Amino acid sequence: MVAMVGGIGYADPVGSRPKPPAPEQAKPKPTPVVKAAPLAPTIGANEIMKLTPPAGFVDDVVAYDNQKLAYVIADTGTKAELHVVQLGCATCAEEKKEVVVDLSPVTLRPVSLRLVGQNRVFVIGATEDGKQVGALVELAKSPATTVYKVGPATHINVIKRDNAQRVVMHVAEPTKKGVKHHVEVFALETGKRLVTSKPLELEGERDKRVDLAVNHWADGWTRAIGLKGGEWVKKENQRSPDTEAVYDLVAGKFIENKPISDLFEQRKRFQVLADANGQLDFLRLAPDNQSIQLWRAGQMKAVDLDQPLSNYDPKSLQGIINADGTAWVVLKMDPVNADAVARKKADPEYLDIFKVGTDGKATRKARILAKGVKHKFGVIGDMFWLLERSAGFDRGGKVLTVYSLAS
Repeated sequence: MVAMVGGIGYADPVGSRPKPPAPEQAKPKPTPVVKAAPLAPTIGANEIMKLTPPAGFVDDVVAYDNQKLAYVIADTGTKAELHVVQLGCATCAEEKKEVVVDLSPVTLRPVSLRLVGQNRVFVIGATEDGKQVGALVELAKSPATTVYKVGPATHINVIKRDNAQRVVMHVAEPTKKGVKHHVEVFALETGKRLVTSKPLELEGERDKRVDLAVNHWADGWTRAIGLKGGEWVKKENQRSPDTEAVYDLVAGKFIENKPISDLFEQRKRFQVLADANGQLDFLRLAPDNQSIQLWRAGQMKAVDLDQPLSNYDPKSLQGIINADGTAWVVLKMDPVNADAVARKKADPEYLDIFKVGTDGKATRKARILAKGVKHKFGVIGDMFWLLERSAGFDRGGKVLTVYSLAS
């Protein structure tokens, strides 16, 4: 195209003219950000009380009766302070309604508590050399005023025997040929010595006097369980097969002696019970981590969870066996379990609480959000407590919380 200027024509340079404006395009709308709903801190449970010490930490031992809760505030080695509060009282410390007793004259490392009557607590503590001591403590005075003491001993337990609560002291003494075991029994309320047993003198694992090879112990280390040598059968000119037997040190006799019908089952069961540290009631994972085993009175029953076991961290298993054969099972969700990985979304780190019936069926009853937190679990009748561990510590914690199950 030629433009005329003063009669002279000039050609426009290519592209010198301004381009018409492009039509305005609609801007894409931003994708709305949908915030995930906050996770519920508790599901299926109600918080009853929370205890947080201003200094030190709450130790691992907790005891209760129908009205009171007992716990210990400790530090790394100079303090062990017993606190007794009304169960469910969330402001007892602030209102000075706690009973506080200095336990340091008895022990700096309590491992068990038992409330006795209205104004006493039986305390079992560990000594520096790994033994145990026990004392019945009055709650009316601080430092602790003791009614009586027992120990040191290898183990001290409170068990029910002869329809009464008894303190049992088990002593294991090394000998030139093995270990000598004996027990002493005391009345819980008074400390009166009731029984001093004859010893079992083991050479290796066998006591020649009663002809028993001990595999494991039970009932506060008062009963030795193992294989009893068979009797000589004269007409067959040989011994009868070994039997599975229970020897009661307090009674000084065998209280059970039965033939072994399945040798493979008996050996497999004895291997597990030998590692149970004197317990016949406990929970554990099966060796393949594919199921939970509930052991009651030395017999195993599989637990049938209503949730996939593979979704949980196997190291998180805790539990309590009740006297009626029911149980509590606690497991923590593995946030990157196989199901979570498959759907490319991590699971929230809930601590799940299950109740197990006598039929072995476990139903999830409650969930406590526990991201990055480890807990110790315990039971108070139909309620449960959780002790939040301090980072890097395997003993004690900074917060003790008691929960009831939602109806």
